[in-house]
Amino acid sequence: MSYLNMAIIQVASPSASSDPGEKKRENLEKMMWHIDQVCFINPTIDLIAFPELYLSGVEPIKWRKMAELIPNGPIVQKLIEKAKQINKWLVPGSFFELGEDEKVYNTMILISPQGEIVPKYRKVFIPYPLEPSSPGNEFPVFEIPHIGKIGFLICADGHYPESARNLALKGAEVIIKPTLQGEWIGGLRNHTPVAITRAIENQCFVVSINQPSPVGMGNSVAVDPEGRIIEELGIAESFTFVHLNLEEVRRVRENGSCGMFGFLKMLKEFKEEGCNVDECYRNGIENADVYKNLSFPHAKTPDQITRYKGPKELKTSSH
Repeated sequence: MSYLNMAIIQVASPSASSDPGEKKRENLEKMMWHIDQVCFINPTIDLIAFPELYLSGVEPIKWRKMAELIPNGPIVQKLIEKAKQINKWLVPGSFFELGEDEKVYNTMILISPQGEIVPKYRKVFIPYPLEPSSPGNEFPVFEIPHIGKIGFLICADGHYPESARNLALKGAEVIIKPTLQGEWIGGLRNHTPVAITRAIENQCFVVSINQPSPVGMGNSVAVDPEGRIIEELGIAESFTFVHLNLEEVRRVRENGSCGMFGFLKMLKEFKEEGCNVDECYRNGIENADVYKNLSFPHAKTPDQITRYKGPKELKTSSH
């Protein structure tokens, strides 16, 4: 059997400092403390993961000031040294990256026990106008030697089935998703069921690590390839350990879900049955019928948001 033994650290980032540099330093210090704690409590863990935008904080007007280069930024260098010191894989959530093109990205990295960044992932689906970062355009998968393949999403990426499906088709057996989702963004119905669905339809583990109250809503969750919740935190700052048996992914993908009958062989059936699951993409997604009655571009800044008008209002305003 091959296990990925993870520490999930659900921690919030309401630093009291108004200075961007000091805020990052305070959050980094707290991150280092948590890393030391979980390594002391459970020295057998392989990987430690944090939520979205823990280090940077969430104030949009300061995002560019909080951004730094990868791998040469000062905070990134400290994280690299920490991964080497503890000899663990480290996912320090996501933070603001200043790209080579001068754009600011919401980026997560996986740091190896040797201090290598393998790989870097930039959030693809940006929830404008809430978040003003630039989108990435790749879905990388990385194989941890002697364990298995992991893929990455960040928060809103998980709401798009194609994101997780890209990772699954590249062989990802675990999807790690740093998240920053508040209660006001749909509550539990818009968080936990999404993780469960992505796990079932891609027959893999999904681990969503959220910021707790008062920044996020907590409820970080780990889901197995058949949609079972194997661990879930509450709304407060906390941490837990999950031990993911990747042989379960291989079993479910080979034999299907739902016990002895072997139903739901999704990934195999897509290939074997020759079904038209990709019909919606063949002529270009931009030509789909659903877009004929939608307006573009969608709002990316608060001033571009317009009030929704129902049929009666539209009819009245046309006279």
